[in-house]
Amino acid sequence: MIFTVLLVPPLLLCVMLALGRYEEHMLDPDRLRPATPRRHLAPVPEAETQEPPAPPAAPVVPGSQAA
Repeated sequence: MIFTVLLVPPLLLCVMLALGRYEEHMLDPDRLRPATPRRHLAPVPEAETQEPPAPPAAPVVPGSQAA
């Protein structure tokens, strides 16, 4: 008896939802079809070629002199 009380309401809910979806499909079949993904791509302009930056110079410490 408890099995029936716990199982029947969710089963009926699933049946009602399935019938509603079936009705929507019958009235407008194209609405439920998944949309095809569209690409949103744009060409990237070619970057200008530049010389690589020079390595940073060694820091000069005041008070020390190279001989």
